[in-house]
Amino acid sequence: MNGRIFAIIKPPFCLFLDNPVKIMRIIKLTFIKLQASFIAILFSFGLKAQQVDTLKDVPSLLLPRFTTGIVKLKSGVVNKGIMNYDLVGQQMIFLQRKQTLVLREPQLVDTIFLANRIFVPFEKGFYELLAQEGNTALFRQHRAHFEIPGAQIGYGLTSKTVAPQYYQQIYGPTGAIDLTVPEGSKVVDDSQYWVRINGEMNNFRNRKQFLKIFPGKQKELEKFISQNKIDFAKLEDVKKLFLYTLSLK
Repeated sequence: MNGRIFAIIKPPFCLFLDNPVKIMRIIKLTFIKLQASFIAILFSFGLKAQQVDTLKDVPSLLLPRFTTGIVKLKSGVVNKGIMNYDLVGQQMIFLQRKQTLVLREPQLVDTIFLANRIFVPFEKGFYELLAQEGNTALFRQHRAHFEIPGAQIGYGLTSKTVAPQYYQQIYGPTGAIDLTVPEGSKVVDDSQYWVRINGEMNNFRNRKQFLKIFPGKQKELEKFISQNKIDFAKLEDVKKLFLYTLSLK
């Protein structure tokens, strides 16, 4: 048996031993195939297939529909995919052959470009990069949770927020993606902003928290916020305030 295998394998290698150009071509093709395999293992298939047409305007997703995006890995490898962002699970999900896929190793990703937006991986999901100048950057952590009025949380108590274990029942303990919103519930936005200065991250949701990040500029910022009627619930207002902050010396 071993002799037969050796007999089958031996001739092709013998043909290329005296041709270095052909050997380099084989090595290059092999490397390309390994890169493709590496991309493939980044994704794990959802256990439940879903039709593309049913995945429009899902309230727990950031975008109204799945959109073609670009995934750039830290290794330099670039790949395309049809994707969206799961607000509740705070994870990037993909569509392939009418199945949902989850980005299994986000720590290997450098940047995702989706719908003319930039997303960067962090410990708790992908944050959208809104603005950056030098070592200072503004991010938005898009996230949400389900609320069911009167959901039982034990000892006869009730709460509007769906408990973590109930979320796992919805999405499956093995990571299967089921994007159906629980009956009688609603998706509530729970997003927040982050400012990164020299690598240090500070989050904020309101005026007081934002001013605390820039203690030396509070007087100018207070005036700008009042004059421009900055609303921290509006993304464009927050971005406008951040850009003004960067302009202050």
